Amino acid sequence: MERPLGSLYVLEEVLGRGATGEVWRGRTHEGQEYAFKVLHDTLARDAETRQRFLREDSILKSIRHPHLVRVHDLVAEGDTLAIVMDLIKGSDLRKPMREHGAMRPGDACSIAAEAASALAAIHEAGVVHRDIKPENVLLDMSSTPPAVRLTDFGIARIAEQTSSKSTMLVGTAPYIAPELADGRSAVPATDLYALGITLYEMCCGVTPFADRSTLVTLQRHGSAAPGRPPEIPDPLWELIEGLLAKDPDDRPAPAARVAILLEALARDLHQLPAAPTLTEPPEAVARVHSVLTDVSMATHPPRPEGTEAVRPAGRRRRGRALAVTAAAVVLVAIVGTAAYAVMRPADDDPRQPAAAPSSLGESAEFAPGRPTAASTSPRPSYGPGKVPDLTGMPEAQARSLLPPTTSLQIVREQAQAGQPDGVVLRQNPPPGSDLPPTLQLTVSSRQATQYLDELTPTSGEDDLTTGTDATDYRLSGRPQLHAVGITGSSCSSGEKGTAEYDLGQNYKQLVGVAGIDDDSPAGKAQATLEFYGDARKLKSVTTTLGKFKELDVDVTGVLRLTLRWTFTGLDGLNCPGATLVIGDGQLVAAAGYVPPSTASPSPSGG
Repeated sequence: MERPLGSLYVLEEVLGRGATGEVWRGRTHEGQEYAFKVLHDTLARDAETRQRFLREDSILKSIRHPHLVRVHDLVAEGDTLAIVMDLIKGSDLRKPMREHGAMRPGDACSIAAEAASALAAIHEAGVVHRDIKPENVLLDMSSTPPAVRLTDFGIARIAEQTSSKSTMLVGTAPYIAPELADGRSAVPATDLYALGITLYEMCCGVTPFADRSTLVTLQRHGSAAPGRPPEIPDPLWELIEGLLAKDPDDRPAPAARVAILLEALARDLHQLPAAPTLTEPPEAVARVHSVLTDVSMATHPPRPEGTEAVRPAGRRRRGRALAVTAAAVVLVAIVGTAAYAVMRPADDDPRQPAAAPSSLGESAEFAPGRPTAASTSPRPSYGPGKVPDLTGMPEAQARSLLPPTTSLQIVREQAQAGQPDGVVLRQNPPPGSDLPPTLQLTVSSRQATQYLDELTPTSGEDDLTTGTDATDYRLSGRPQLHAVGITGSSCSSGEKGTAEYDLGQNYKQLVGVAGIDDDSPAGKAQATLEFYGDARKLKSVTTTLGKFKELDVDVTGVLRLTLRWTFTGLDGLNCPGATLVIGDGQLVAAAGYVPPSTASPSPSGG
C-alpha cells in the first residue's frame, strides 16, 4: 500500500524490518527509485534522537564512496524520520553465504577489501558504523563485476539511547567488539573487529563465538581467542587474528591499510578452493577475562569438559566498569538493522551458520573478485618464520603460503619434455630455513620470458627507474621485484610522459601489475597507463593508490612498444608526488625466441 513521505517521495513496498525501523522501496513523484529507512515511531518521537537525526543530515549526505550505499536525503515529517538511499538491485551477503556455504579465500578477501575501503571513507568523516555484518554488506548486481556496497552507516549513532534512559547495546551479538560488550565507546577499530568476524564467517560458514545464548556469545568476545577453522591459509589467518585482537589498539589500522592488505591476499589466494563449511565453530581458546564473565557465570556456570562452552581463565582486567545490575539483562537486546537490498531474504538469522556444503565459487556471479580455479590444499609448513617446502607446487599456490612481507624472485626455466608448466622446480633457501626477506623460486615455463626492467628503453629512459631492492616499490603491501617506476611530481594536473621499447617482433604477451606505489605522498593521485604497439593502441588502465590493476597486453608481432602515462591529482601543498609502478612486468617470448637473460639460467640451491 502506497503512502506519501514528505512532499517529494512515495513509499511503495516494505522490503524488511529491523530493531530500528522498516526498509521500504519507494520513488519520487518523477519516478526515481530509492530505498527508505523509516525509523520506528518510538525513536522518531524521542527528542534527543530527533536532534541527532537532524544533526547527521549534512554528514551522511556528504560521505560518498563507490562501495557505500549513498545517502541522498533525510526526511523529518511529524513523527516520521526517514533516510533516503540508493536502491540496490541484488542481495545482501547473507544470501550467498546461506546458499553456498564457505567462500574461496580469494573471494572472501576481495569482498572484505571493498568493505574496508568503504569503512575508511566513513571513518575519515568521523563516523563509526558499529553494526558490520553480512546483512549490511550488499552485493550490487547492477555493476559488472558485482560490487560490494556497505549500508546502514550512521544508523547506530542516530538510534543510540542516552545512558540515562537505557543501557541498550548497539550492534549484533555475533559481530560485536569486546569494547562495546564491556560498555566502552565505539572507535574505528570496533568496525574492523566486526569486519574480521565477517571475514571469518565467509571463510568457514560460522562466526567464531556463536552460541545459543547471547550472553555467552558476548562473554566469549571478551574472554576467548577464536578457534582456527581447517584449511585457512596462514597469511589470511594471521590477518583475521589481528582484526580480532581484544584491545582495539592491537588491531591493524586504519581501514585503508586493512583494505590494501586484503587486496594483496585476494590476489595471492585467488586459486585456493574454499575450506569446509562448518556448522559449529572450532573450540575457542580461553585467554583473557572480561567483566562480562561475571554476568555469564551468574547464569551459565562452566560446563563439563568436552562441551562447546569456554571456561573463563585468567585475572579480571583492571580499569573496566560495567554495572552488573538488572540493567545488564538489557544486553541481550541487541539492535539489528535491515539491509537495503531488493532480494534480501526475510528470515535471515546471523546466529545460524550457512548450511550449504558448496563453495561460493560455484556461483561466480556473487563474487566481486575474479573467477578462480580449484587447486590442491596447501601442504603444511615447517612452522612460523620458516621456509615451507614449495617444490612441485604451482606458482600461485606457493605464493599463497608466504606472508605478504616476503618478496619473491621468480626465475623462469624452460620446461623439459613431460614437465608441467608453472611448477616450482627449486627454491633458495631450502625448506626449513629461516624465512628471508626475499625468496628465490625457479619455476618451469613452456615459454621463455624477459623482464621489462631488464630492457633499455630507446627513448624516455630519463623518466624511468627500476627497482634494485625488494623495498623500493610496494603495491598493496607487497614488495615489487623487477619493477619499473615512473614518477610524477608536477603541481599542475595532467602530467604526461612516454617511453619506447624495441621488441623486434620477438614477443607475444606482456603481463604484470600496474599501480601507484604505497609510499606515494599524493594520496589522491591517479595514473592512466596506455600501451601502443607500432602506433596502434593496445590497452589502457587507470589506477589509484591501493587499487592496482592486472596487465595482460597482446604484443604479438609488435616491433616498437610505446608506454604513455598521465598523472592527475598531484596538485596540492608542496606539490606531493606519486610513482606509477609496473610490477613483475614480463614479456612472453614468441615461439623459438630465447631472450638473452634466459639463455643460461643461473642455478639456485634447492
